[in-house]
Amino acid sequence: MEIVSIAVPPFPIFIEGNIAKFRKGTMHPNRSDLEYFDVIFVKKGKLYLTEDGRHFTVNKNEMLVLLPMKHHFATRPTDEETEFYWLHFYTNSYYIEGDEPRKLTSNIPIPSLHFHNHTYTLQLQKKCKLVDYKEIYKKIDQLLLATTNENEELSFWDIQTSFFSLINLLEYQGTAKDNGYMISQNVAQFIRENYHTPITNMMLVKQFNIHENTIAKYMKRFYKVTALEYLNTYRLEQARILLLKTDDSVQSIAEKCGFSFGSYFSSAFKKAYGISPLHYRKKHMRRTKGAH
Repeated sequence: MEIVSIAVPPFPIFIEGNIAKFRKGTMHPNRSDLEYFDVIFVKKGKLYLTEDGRHFTVNKNEMLVLLPMKHHFATRPTDEETEFYWLHFYTNSYYIEGDEPRKLTSNIPIPSLHFHNHTYTLQLQKKCKLVDYKEIYKKIDQLLLATTNENEELSFWDIQTSFFSLINLLEYQGTAKDNGYMISQNVAQFIRENYHTPITNMMLVKQFNIHENTIAKYMKRFYKVTALEYLNTYRLEQARILLLKTDDSVQSIAEKCGFSFGSYFSSAFKKAYGISPLHYRKKHMRRTKGAH
């Protein structure tokens, strides 16, 4: 199993797409150095494709993701009547192809003075059987229909919204998110939802019925930290936001973010950000005084 992991934001942008019908003996176009992803969905028949020396047979109701800046061409002509969708999308974000899902960090800094958002990693199988192929084809047809709108200014957001809906569905085809990745995702989500309460390794073991060492292994693989290290970092990030957004005391913020002792919170905050919570607030409040 190979996975294409793409950091978000920025969000990938749909460029163009269509449905193609090949007679027996037709060759797929020979292309190289294209700057966008090319996703193939075979609806009927099969395609024989090569990407930089790697050969793929894409059967009926299968998907193949071809990477930007690679050499794509037909390994051999079609041996039966073949029908397939092709979609092109672009992103200038960081992406990687590997034998397991990878948690990537977006290279776009997200300001948190007035709002906070999480980065995400889009996971697509390189090649897979389409479990929900009827729904996927329906969404592709809707996407292609939106691109025929004569008013391009009005149709842009409809097109991208339709594309995001399709991408969301493609993420869950086959086994794109393996068991270890899903465990790490579930643990991280649990921490984000309950960070203000006491959380221990034993609590996570009971919550997920998974051995402590297994949780640690997958958290370190996909997040590069243990569960409790992730918890501490997330608590500090939430505290940092509250220091800027509220007038609550440092002690109150510490308690809201799950720290039992204000002194420990202040020490951990200074270690992480190089400044005490109080001085951090004063420093940024001076900069933003009068801002809306």
